[in-house]
Amino acid sequence: MKKSLAALVAAIVLTAGVAHAVPTSFVAPNGTTSPFEDWTLGDANSVHAQWEVFTDAVGTPGNLPDVAGSFPAAGTPSGAAALVIGNTPSAFLTGGGNIYSFAAATSFSVTVPNYGLGAGWNSRFVAQIQNQGSPLDFTSVLLSYDGGNQLLPYDFTDELVGNPTPENLFAWDLAGFNPSTFTLTFKALASSMSLDALAVDTFTQQGAFAPMGVPEPATGALAALGMLGMLAVRRRAVRA
Repeated sequence: MKKSLAALVAAIVLTAGVAHAVPTSFVAPNGTTSPFEDWTLGDANSVHAQWEVFTDAVGTPGNLPDVAGSFPAAGTPSGAAALVIGNTPSAFLTGGGNIYSFAAATSFSVTVPNYGLGAGWNSRFVAQIQNQGSPLDFTSVLLSYDGGNQLLPYDFTDELVGNPTPENLFAWDLAGFNPSTFTLTFKALASSMSLDALAVDTFTQQGAFAPMGVPEPATGALAALGMLGMLAVRRRAVRA
């Protein structure tokens, strides 16, 4: 019985460990794609942090961003980098650097430094999560700021395409205020979720943000043409 259990555990670890053979297809801030119309990667008053290989499954010291191009908010009061903390005692690292537990639904906290500009500034926070196995519990994806001020659940979500591994994007707008720190929390819907990768982006500006989820002009035009084509075909069919 012990040998069977050990073999099962080894198989699970091996299976989960190959997850990073599939590269992530996260959207980088580019000034075009929703919800990134208002900034590009590296702009002033922005933060970008990304993780693809985790080094700490549970508790401190946590996981610093490991992807090139990640950066903390320069000049923030804390001067700290973003950090991912695993909160599930039974979780462990797979051979590919994922965080996984077959015994419990894993949960995570992500602290993200910001600029602390206060009132009069609008802030947007975007999280992109890649996982395998059990799905995310979407009701658990929450954002707070400055040590506990709770935001509502995400304002916008989108399932990213182009990758066989589930990837989901979540975004929030905080109107009229820029905090010193954001905290993102999320968890699995059940045991056996493998956390592959994570990216967070923030941006603050005094003007209003572009509405989230509005199709790009080219996409909207194609959709309109497609609708006109369908109507034309339908009219011809009715006449016939």
